[in-house]
Amino acid sequence: MGDKQVYLVLCDGRFYDLSTSLQEALTKATKCHGDIEVYVGKRIAFLSKEALVELTKALIGRAAMTKGAEAGTIKDEGKIAVIFDQMFRTFAEVLYREVDNENIEFHEILGRVIDEPVKISERLYQQPARDDYDILKLVEKLSSKYKTVIFFTGDKRLASQARTISNVFVEYLPPSEIAGKEIAVKYMKRRIREVLGHES
Repeated sequence: MGDKQVYLVLCDGRFYDLSTSLQEALTKATKCHGDIEVYVGKRIAFLSKEALVELTKALIGRAAMTKGAEAGTIKDEGKIAVIFDQMFRTFAEVLYREVDNENIEFHEILGRVIDEPVKISERLYQQPARDDYDILKLVEKLSSKYKTVIFFTGDKRLASQARTISNVFVEYLPPSEIAGKEIAVKYMKRRIREVLGHES
């Protein structure tokens, strides 16, 4: 047989399909509910199932490294990220001081006030967001980067949507239930420690 092209489709970094036409590969890829990668190459030999598995593993490893490089690092299984939506402005800085743990990063969402992420200190960041979609993308991005994410929000709909993301502990704190900043900070501090496995 000739050197016919083949198309390897990955869905969220995992083998999804192997097609002999780009149209077929893209059609099947539309059924994937995640990030799509399509590799194209010339078929120079027939592969056994075992050989195909090995080839797929190699490509998946390459895809994971590329994704990690784009995010700035490969997933760090020892760290967690704590995110505060716009309702809890300045809370990140307070908790950053209160919870002295090098494995925790704090991310404060400032909305349209800034255009790009700003690193305030070694473990404290400010994040831009135009709408709920941007906030959810940030939560999802950090959930793929770190072992655990804790997301504090006062928006019920946003909380519900964030709960669909893996590795995310969503803490919904409606404005009507917050008696004051000091009490809210104490609650947040306790929840962070509980997630870390410490006693409250």
